[in-house]
This record gives sequence, structure tokens and C-alpha cells, in this order.
Amino acid sequence: MDAFETMQKHYQQRDLAARKWKEKGGKVAGYFCNNVPEEMILAAGFFPFRISGDPWGGTEVADRYTEPFYEPDVRSMFNMLLTGRYDFLDFLIIPHSRDAILALYYHLGKVQQIAPTLKLPELHLFDTPHTRFWMSGLYMRDRVRELKKKLEEWSGQEISNERLSKAIAIGNENKMLLKKVAALRAAEPPRISGVEALQIIGSSMFMLKEEHNKLLRQFLTEAARLPAKDGVRLFVEGSPIDNLQFYELVESGNATIVGEDNCWGNRYSDDPVDVSLDPLEAIAERYHLKSPCPRMHPMDRRVEYCLRSAVEAKAQGMIFFFLEWDNALAWEYPDQKKALEEKGIPTVCFEMQKYLLSDPERERLRTRIEQFVEAIGMDKKSARSAHARHAAQ
Repeated sequence: MDAFETMQKHYQQRDLAARKWKEKGGKVAGYFCNNVPEEMILAAGFFPFRISGDPWGGTEVADRYTEPFYEPDVRSMFNMLLTGRYDFLDFLIIPHSRDAILALYYHLGKVQQIAPTLKLPELHLFDTPHTRFWMSGLYMRDRVRELKKKLEEWSGQEISNERLSKAIAIGNENKMLLKKVAALRAAEPPRISGVEALQIIGSSMFMLKEEHNKLLRQFLTEAARLPAKDGVRLFVEGSPIDNLQFYELVESGNATIVGEDNCWGNRYSDDPVDVSLDPLEAIAERYHLKSPCPRMHPMDRRVEYCLRSAVEAKAQGMIFFFLEWDNALAWEYPDQKKALEEKGIPTVCFEMQKYLLSDPERERLRTRIEQFVEAIGMDKKSARSAHARHAAQ
């Protein structure tokens, strides 16, 4: 099995490495979103495991405790926790990111009171701020120190600066290698597809970073032999995408997804931890000031990040993909659309999308995507003709 096939396997069987770790006597600390410092979990001696949903798994149990307008991917994660799909977790760190994620902390606490025999991991709330102000930075620093104490309490040992520095180095190497993978997508022509990229990036959240780094180095040494991808270059903006459904649909036509702005894609590997600072201070700074997600203010920084990312990926078109009830994204969408179209990057928006795409919805999306891609191709052809006429004059 080559490096990509191994990463693909861990993306598909997400609990594989964590369960093996558990069988050997290790403990697993789960976390939501990319706002929790994996480096600290690793330094504490735990297996850091990012929680994801399952579009095909149903939400019947979670539906007993949540509102009908609850975000579907978060509802799925909640359902998996309640039905034992994550029974290998010893601990669970929940950040104050999306409102639905924060609500899980309180939902799970209530469920533990209602059903004390239900096996759930021990919880910790990581109350992250939503602004970049100096005072927010001080608050973040205190929350990082609080998380360190909790991890030390769970592990029964001190997290030294030496252990933190080692974990930071491993994490930084992973980010650096993933940036090289991103460069293969931005290349002309691209060397990997969006579907392949999601599996490479996502598998890093379900494996120990040192093992993932070995696979990435092996994969990159063979990159020159990767076949070129063709088609219209598209960028995806919007809700977190923790599965392959939509990317497979988009790339089934004459298109390649060369980048995205969500925490399951390229944004995950942005911003290494500054090794020139005290390790704990550096972690607090990185997770406070990293590339912005929709929960962060001010909004204009989100707009600028989206535009810059699309331009750097040489995108010829932008697809906005919003899951139903993921309302935070609606605030920035008009400004993002305007900024992109002023740069000559056309956009199409799919809103209120189901977490599990039905066959009729797939066909509807496929038709609209094909029309969008065809229109971009016609515009490119017209531009080339105009350039040729101008050169001939």
C-alpha cells in the first residue's frame, strides 16, 4: 500500500489508528473544530482525534435533544457520541466556536445527568474568544493555561516546555508538508484533485502526526510522477466539508477543485506555531490569530482571506456551499461575492444544503455546476479569441 492509499484508508476508517492506540493502553482526547491546540493534547501523551460526522449514519437519537434547526453536521457528531460510535474517547474538548458546537457541551452535560449509565467521555470547555483584540489575546492565554491544567489533571503528569516544543515541531512539520500538497493543487496544471486533497488533509486529523508526516514525505517525493488534472479550476467557500460527497460531484465533470476555505481543507495547515516564543505563549498566539474562520470578527478580514486564497490558487470560479442552518456564513457572503467578481472570478451559490445529498439533489446540483463550468469555459474561449484578434492588429 503506497502513501496515498494509507492516508485514504485512514480517512475512510477514521477511528482505526485511535482504536489501535487505545488497545495498546493509550488514552484518546477528542476535540471539535480546528480551534483546539492539538500540540497540547499530544504533549500530554494523548492521541489527538478530531470529531467528524457521518452523513449516512442518521441522527435519530440526537434529534431527541436538539432543535429542528440544529446544524446537520454537528447533529450527526452528537448522534455518534450518543450511539457509541466514539466509545474509544476518554476525554472530549469542546471549543466555543460555532453556536451549535458550544451547545453540544451543555447538551452532553444534560445527557450525562439524564442517562448516567451512558458511556460518554469526560468534557472540558475551551472557551475561545471571537475577536483579535489585545484583551481577547489575554483571555485566550488564560484559557490555554486552563487547558494545560486540565490535560495535566487527566494525564497525571506535568506538560513541560520540552514536551510542548517537541509537539509543536511535529505539528509545524505537518503544516509545512501540507502546504507543499496545497502547492500541487495550485500548480498549472494541478497535480492532485480536490477529492484527493481532502483525504490527505483529513487523514492528518485521525492519525498521529509523526506517522502522517512520514506518509506526506513519501507522497511528496513521488509528486513529479502524478498525472496532471484538467478542467476548470474551482475554489470552494462555505461550510465545513468533512466528507467527499460534494467534491466528488463537482469533479465528476470538467472541473478540478484547487483550493477551499474551510477547516477540513487548506485552512487547517495555515499559520505554524512561532518557535521563537515561549511554547505556551506561542500556542495561545497561534490559535488566537490564525487564519480566520466565520466565527471571527472583523468580517472584512474574512473577505480578504477568501479573495487572497482564491487568487493564489488561480481559481477561475468560486462555489459557495452552505449547509442548512449554517447561518454565520450568510453575513460575509455578499461582500465575498462582490470582491471576487470585481477580480473577474465568477461565483455560484448553493445554500441550505442537506448533509446527506439525495439523488434528486445530486442531479440538480450536477446540472447547475455543469452550467457554471460551461459558462466559465465559454468566457475563457472568448477571452482567448479577443486576445488573438488584438495581437493580430
